[in-house]
Amino acid sequence: MIWEKIKNRYFILYVLVFILSVIFALRLVYLQVVLGEEYREASEKKLLSSVPIKAPRGEILDRYGRPLVSNRTGFSVQIKKTDISSQELNNMIYNLILLFEKEGISYIDSLPISSPPFTFLFDDTNDISKEQKEIEWKLNMKIPSEATADETVNLLGEKYDIDKAYDPESVRKIAGIRYEMEKRGFGRNTPFVFATDVSPGIVTKLEEQHLDFPGVNVVTEPIREYVNGELAAHILGRVGIIYKEEYEQLKSKGYGMNDILGKDGVEKIFEEYLRGKDGTSSIEQNIEGKLTQVLTSKPPVPGNNVLLTIDAEIQAVAEKSLKETIANIQQLGQKDRKKNGADASSGAVVAIDVNSGEIIAMATYPTYNPARFNEEYSQMYKDPLKPMFNRAIGGAYAPGSTFKMLTAIAALEEGIITPNDRIRDEGIYRYYAPSYQPVCWVWDDYGRTHGLINVSDALKVSCNYFFYDVGRRLTITKLNEYAKLFGLGETTGIELTGESPGILAGPESKKKLRNEQWYPGDTLQASIGQSFNMFTPIQLASYVSTIANGGKRYKVHLLKSVRTDKEGKIVKEQLPEVINEIKLKHENWKAVMEGMRSVTEDGTASNVFQNFPIAVGGKTGTAQVPKGSANAVFVAFAPYDNPQIAVAVVVEHGAHGNYIAPIARDIIAAYMGLDKQIDQDIPTNSLVR
Repeated sequence: MIWEKIKNRYFILYVLVFILSVIFALRLVYLQVVLGEEYREASEKKLLSSVPIKAPRGEILDRYGRPLVSNRTGFSVQIKKTDISSQELNNMIYNLILLFEKEGISYIDSLPISSPPFTFLFDDTNDISKEQKEIEWKLNMKIPSEATADETVNLLGEKYDIDKAYDPESVRKIAGIRYEMEKRGFGRNTPFVFATDVSPGIVTKLEEQHLDFPGVNVVTEPIREYVNGELAAHILGRVGIIYKEEYEQLKSKGYGMNDILGKDGVEKIFEEYLRGKDGTSSIEQNIEGKLTQVLTSKPPVPGNNVLLTIDAEIQAVAEKSLKETIANIQQLGQKDRKKNGADASSGAVVAIDVNSGEIIAMATYPTYNPARFNEEYSQMYKDPLKPMFNRAIGGAYAPGSTFKMLTAIAALEEGIITPNDRIRDEGIYRYYAPSYQPVCWVWDDYGRTHGLINVSDALKVSCNYFFYDVGRRLTITKLNEYAKLFGLGETTGIELTGESPGILAGPESKKKLRNEQWYPGDTLQASIGQSFNMFTPIQLASYVSTIANGGKRYKVHLLKSVRTDKEGKIVKEQLPEVINEIKLKHENWKAVMEGMRSVTEDGTASNVFQNFPIAVGGKTGTAQVPKGSANAVFVAFAPYDNPQIAVAVVVEHGAHGNYIAPIARDIIAAYMGLDKQIDQDIPTNSLVR
């Protein structure tokens, strides 16, 4: 009886379980089959996430508000971390590289090793040699210091588990991306930006082949646009994705691992103003990562606009004239019996507002396009002319005879000579005979002398003999004392990185550079701008500007103002700043100014400024270098009676100072609105120094 009761209870329990199972099964069928599509769509919409909305950087404008750098909307390709093996990731990266290369589209790869034949891509800087950079990089990467570039590629292949079936070039490409991913902290919460500003065509192909590229997404974001291509590239600089080391320093300021920031030039120096504030969106996504709905959105705040002192039109004239003049000098050199100037290759020009220190134009040749920096980096690195090098602020050159105004001013102010004193040029300077007897250039070239001349005439004909004599009497100590007053041999403080201080010739610099003592003959050479004197074009422009305005040395600057994006409210403004005021006696200043005017009227640059509509002061310089044609130097200011602009030009292996004077002429003509009134022919020959 008891057993029967137990059996009945189990039976009832089984029945209940069966009924409940049927109910659950029917419910599941109803939910999954009858309402399956509806619930799938609903579930797909419930993947919530918050994504940043990239803020556009502020624009960079010229002094008149004309855009030099702006923004546009473009596509970027990101790789998100997924659950695939390292080798699968490598294969996917390789296929992505092939797709981009087939379409001729660049991608981000900063591994400092070139394409085959492999070489390390490190540059010398003012404070660190490329050898030291290589050692430090290998140390950070845990690569033996003695490893060659080829061996390093193999080691990276092992580190990133790259299949040995790949050829060395392919290993280098995959390793380049893996290295980049490592530098930028690639992880679950930090996608890797593979490429920016990609074409709509590549976006379409990625969408069509999305199964072959797991984790690859396309996003829209502001893209930096350099409005005029190469124009002012060395001034503007470029932007790039933040690196891990940079992120560690900047994360406290709100930077993310995929943020864009200024890498050099104005983009870097004024980063704090140009950078905007990102917005955010709360979105719903389906299981494939596709956007289904935007729930809330906080708009981004654009960065501030930076107005520079640069005049875009004058900048364009400076770059065009510099490039064309170098080409013309090369052609003239090919026709010259001694091939002087045939090796002219590169140079720089700086134009300054005499009464404010504002940079009107600053050009370096050769140059580059910031928008194509990544894809052309390897090629530019190997280029012996170094197109990435800003010669205007980083190139230090012997000033040659353009230094003679400084020697003249120092001698006049110290009472060594008066404006009316005359010295007879005897061709050979025999004061230190027989041990040292330098000659005047006109004696060396033509076997004659300049005769009896005063300081203004000595500047006009660039008489070495005259300045040997006054330099000897002045001493190197006094000479350098005045050079420092004019800012020579020290940085100008321009708002750019990479400025060289140059070198002032003297006992200290000779001891440091050659471990040799200073001799009296060294002072003679220093007084004509040779010896160890080495100055940058921007220093020379500031120096001539100070002469032209009567002794006020302004702080050289590029920034005019920083303004908000919408209202145009001034955030920061750079006003003219006088660093030093040199009290020059009027008669001494006038003697030097007249000498400079005579250079362009009937002196060494007269053929360039013949029939020029306004009076110009100038000075040619020719500086001998260890190998090849001499460097050419020219400085000028205009108008003579009311100086407004000063220009300094240097062309490496330009042969003669007056060969490059047309560059200054073109800039002055454009600045004064005279560019359609002058003869543009380049001089073919002249008495030059």
